[in-house]
Amino acid sequence: MGEASVRFLRVGSLAEKKTMLDDKAAKENMPHSPTSDSQVRFLRMGSLAEKKAMLDDKAAKENRPHSPTSDSQPFELRHSSLSEKKKMFDESVKKHTKKMATNPFSGNFKNQSSTRLSRDDPNYGKPVAGSKSERRGKQAARHINAEVVLLCDMIYQEGQQNEDGTAAICFGDLFQIYTRISNKVVGMLLRARKYGLVDFEGEILFQGRDDDMPIMLLKPIQEIRSEFQSDQEFEVGICHKGDPSSQS
Repeated sequence: MGEASVRFLRVGSLAEKKTMLDDKAAKENMPHSPTSDSQVRFLRMGSLAEKKAMLDDKAAKENRPHSPTSDSQPFELRHSSLSEKKKMFDESVKKHTKKMATNPFSGNFKNQSSTRLSRDDPNYGKPVAGSKSERRGKQAARHINAEVVLLCDMIYQEGQQNEDGTAAICFGDLFQIYTRISNKVVGMLLRARKYGLVDFEGEILFQGRDDDMPIMLLKPIQEIRSEFQSDQEFEVGICHKGDPSSQS
């Protein structure tokens, strides 16, 4: 914009300034929205350099098609070309369509034999890697492992300790102590026996009937703690690497 036009904006009336800006936009055949009174007031109050900079910025914006992009959109969408954005959306649609085709609860489900795993497949009976089901399974396994270690700690601390770091306690005493923490004492004992950490007679224990049954801690408590502390990565369905059934 020339210096003469800016000087006119400085000395002219408010209506004349607004009319001049609208006429200029119409002559240049560019998309233009009528100048608001607040913009003209800024031209009236600001310095000559500020007025010129604002008018030049406004003209530059009107000369190119512009669609405001929200900052909440991904970085790739805000800083990529139209073709790249279209490619990203197409890939997302294909991925979603493929997922819905294998989902029996979806209206787009297609019962294809190729999507079924054989019993010999190592992924048979396991959730999809990286899925929420796999994440929930691992969280549950960590929680179970923590309860098994707590049970072994209770046996060692409240039972009769041996010189080799093992211990023994009666089921009745352990039941009274551990039920204040959890009501799954029998289930945790069965799992600890499955891991080879404790031993007792019979397939299951009952309160009252088996109160005098000794529960033997087979490994030193320090060894059990270090073993479970290092057991951070495991497959879903195998809560503990020391489980004898997981070795077969």
